[in-house]
Amino acid sequence: MAYMALYRKYRPQSFDAVVGQEVTIRILKNQITSGRIGHAYLLTGIRGTGKTTIAKIFARAINCPNNQDGNPCNTCEICREIEQPGVMDIIEIDAASNRGVDEIRDIREKVKYPPTLGRYKVYIIDEVHMLTREAFNALLKTLEEPPAHVVFILATTEPNKLPMTILSRCQRFDIRPISQEAIVARMGEILADLDVQIEPEALQFIAARGDHSMRDALSILDQVIDLQEDGQPITYSQVLDFLGMADQQTIRQLITHIAQRDASSALTLLKTLKERGRDAALILDQMIDAVHQALIVQTTGESAMAILGIGQGDFESLQSAAQLAGSGRLFEIMDVLIDAKEKLKYNDMAEIVLEMTVLKLCSEGAAPAMEAPQVRNSAPKTQRPAQSAPRPQPELARSAAQPPARSAAPISDTRDGQADAVQKAQAAVQRENTATAPKGAGVDVQALKKKMTAVLKKKAPLDGKMFEKGRLIQKDAAHYDLCFFEDSGDQMACDRCTRSQAKLEKLASDIVGRKIQLKIKSVKKNFSDMTLAEKTAAIVGNVPVVRK
Repeated sequence: MAYMALYRKYRPQSFDAVVGQEVTIRILKNQITSGRIGHAYLLTGIRGTGKTTIAKIFARAINCPNNQDGNPCNTCEICREIEQPGVMDIIEIDAASNRGVDEIRDIREKVKYPPTLGRYKVYIIDEVHMLTREAFNALLKTLEEPPAHVVFILATTEPNKLPMTILSRCQRFDIRPISQEAIVARMGEILADLDVQIEPEALQFIAARGDHSMRDALSILDQVIDLQEDGQPITYSQVLDFLGMADQQTIRQLITHIAQRDASSALTLLKTLKERGRDAALILDQMIDAVHQALIVQTTGESAMAILGIGQGDFESLQSAAQLAGSGRLFEIMDVLIDAKEKLKYNDMAEIVLEMTVLKLCSEGAAPAMEAPQVRNSAPKTQRPAQSAPRPQPELARSAAQPPARSAAPISDTRDGQADAVQKAQAAVQRENTATAPKGAGVDVQALKKKMTAVLKKKAPLDGKMFEKGRLIQKDAAHYDLCFFEDSGDQMACDRCTRSQAKLEKLASDIVGRKIQLKIKSVKKNFSDMTLAEKTAAIVGNVPVVRK
């Protein structure tokens, strides 16, 4: 007999065997015992949590003449025959490959025929959100008033894509993500049946990698059990080697080095992990998880042990790292790590991204990314451009010579709050440029973008958010490009900034102290056309290299 995957071999055959869905199971069993069977059900939830399994059990239970407390008996002729090939009482349809209006019309033609074995004919439509609009329209009338012998069970991972007309005609049940403890318990039962031993720490790690999905966890376990040799228990280190991940203590040590800004130790540790075959993208995920845990430990104290499900040793390790870094530093690290993970969506240079991210966090100049610039009250009066710096435009010069009360004129005559923000931003950018800068030299592009974003968010938060999605590139002293990637879903932001181009140019000019021309465009990010240096510049600076 061919080998059967664990998630198929140990698929629950009754409601009582389903893990982690107690509320949904109770309602369905009560409906079966009371005879209140609905005509359409919608099961939603993440992958691998039991949507299709529950649908099949329900289909057998409502047809079983000997159901016990709502569970199918699985011994009668109907329970044995109803899922056999050729029996048309349970029809399972994959909407991802049968998504057209013709398939739904075929269902409409066949629903009028009665079941051959049981009381009900059940249609299970999996991934129903993949149906076309025309198919939904064709299904609508049948779903609303099906024959008395027909029950529809729809399953989907994305209920937000279903029309409201479909949602309103179904009884909806949200299949919850399965807890890590429940997954560990179920895997323990399976391993006992298979007579395979594995270290508890390794089992916990597999359950965590399953990400609340029983099927994903069992798929990993299906591969891990073949690591066993001579009847010896499978160890935690063997599981880590197989998955290409680092142990938690090493990740926490890496976070500690970053908190101490110890770049040498951090990079040495990364090199060691690389030599052991650890995956850089997975290490980045583990770092995010470790910082998340450290923040919870720092915020909640000993309650974190119950919240995170960790022991005393792990708690003390996380607490030590959290105290060393401080909450502000941890939030800064988290922001940078999440930005780095976002960059991995557009390239396959995981090792470079990870190393550059660690270097950035260990840099002595690294500071909280969103701190507002602090300027002395006298700064607007005393700030003067250096002689070698580009001369400001006449309008800016007149503004600087006026009393501070009227210094907001270049931006707005009526909004004092925005004027103050621009004034502070201008002073901050000027401080960041050296007094000996050569004529025509540009300002710090990222600093300029940060100040512009802050001003825009204060006046119009939506404009600020749209502007922030773009990548600002300096072409020369007076010309900048604001680029949006075509493949990242930023077209709406690009269109909005294009409509506000004049306002953005004026804002940039006022902050920098000279006239700035801004070109807004949508570009394609093509790494195959870039050199290694260009790729590194794009990743480290979060600025794409655009070829002319």
